[in-house]
Amino acid sequence: MTVSADLSPRKPRKNRDAVPLSAVLSAAALGRRLMKEEGASLVSAVAAGSKNLPEGGRGTLLALLYGATRRTATTKALLAELLERAPKEPVSSLLEVSLAALLSGEWTGFTVVNQAVEAVRSHRSTERFAGLVNAVLRRYLRETDSLLAHVSASPEVRFNAPLWWIERMKAVYGPEAEAVLEAGLRHPPLTIRVNTRKTSVDDYLKRLETAGVPARALGLDAVQLLKPCPVEAIPGFAEGVVSVQDAGTQLAAHFLPVSDGDAVLDACAAPGGKTAHLLEKHRCSVTALEIDPERARRITENLDRLGLNAEVCVADASDLDTWWSGKAFDAVLLDAPCTASGVVRRQPDVPWNRRPGDPKALAKTQRMLFKALWPVVKPGGHLLFCTCSIFPEEGVDQVAKFLDAAPDASLVPLGEGLEGMMTLLPTDDDRPETDPRLPAVHDGFFYALFRKTDHRS
Repeated sequence: MTVSADLSPRKPRKNRDAVPLSAVLSAAALGRRLMKEEGASLVSAVAAGSKNLPEGGRGTLLALLYGATRRTATTKALLAELLERAPKEPVSSLLEVSLAALLSGEWTGFTVVNQAVEAVRSHRSTERFAGLVNAVLRRYLRETDSLLAHVSASPEVRFNAPLWWIERMKAVYGPEAEAVLEAGLRHPPLTIRVNTRKTSVDDYLKRLETAGVPARALGLDAVQLLKPCPVEAIPGFAEGVVSVQDAGTQLAAHFLPVSDGDAVLDACAAPGGKTAHLLEKHRCSVTALEIDPERARRITENLDRLGLNAEVCVADASDLDTWWSGKAFDAVLLDAPCTASGVVRRQPDVPWNRRPGDPKALAKTQRMLFKALWPVVKPGGHLLFCTCSIFPEEGVDQVAKFLDAAPDASLVPLGEGLEGMMTLLPTDDDRPETDPRLPAVHDGFFYALFRKTDHRS
């Protein structure tokens, strides 16, 4: 359940004219094409589009690709109205990102049309479509109100998700489903974790106030910045005073029982936020596993910035022979692969990259990890299972199956007065906190805490 900071700026960078919009539209069209044809993630699409783009255009590329992804259903429906048959790639994707640019309101209609035509003319393989691109975008500008009124009747356009995703949410959450789906349409909050080894939440809030940065405390170690800003501009980030991490994700380090001196395993650790949080809270030793070498490198980079140390291993957590010494751990954090259905507002490509069978398939992977990792938990020790999914196959159903399969496992409270498992639905409601441990603003997550029976006691 890796949750990253949302990279999409609220507005394109002020120096967006440093790189022609036509070049950025072409780069964004490449990214969209990879997402549609190869199932590339939004992050991968941005990276691919950035390769041949001057650095000054990356902010605009982010805005275009995130904007196009947040309007996937709308641009798809508009093209179906504007064309009898969609043109071949990359022209189809260029039209999508151009329509998204028009919908954003960040450029004049003339600018977008002109630059989209320039983009299609700049490649010999697509130059013959310049007239088509010009006609489609100009027709959209003439008929904007009627076109949007027509396509907005579709639930897919309303919630920017495929129909199967919408129906599944409604089947699971009934009357609450619309609020969950609508949460996925909003920009995510910018939440940071205060490194309590270096400062306190109160002192950090005073630092932000002095710097003129509006913020508020969320939960225990979390602070929400009320106005977005680049990560590198966050006061204290460079010196490791704070890290970007959703308040709901931060609960993992609070829910997992750890004492100073304990040996802890973070089984699926990238990008390292929870590993770092555990080390900030406790004087423990952490083994952080990650199967992807590049993502494992990010763990080390994050720990270095914070001045923390862990044993970072590139390994498949389920293949114990490749990494486990045979010495059991006091506590294990299993942040399992999942559909990421709880973090759509942060990863708007998720509903479009998933298929109806994915929750069941990923639940199978989770059971395999449960089976593999339970033996590494010391008798009397704990395993915290968490995902950023809100589908029951990857949450409450998974817990029931694990308890049936592991007679020495019991579900124990996540904390005093709390149940043994918890589903958090994404919210940014400005409401009073009913429990000071639980933030009022967070993404969607599932948590469950297990204890291994200690037959010696």
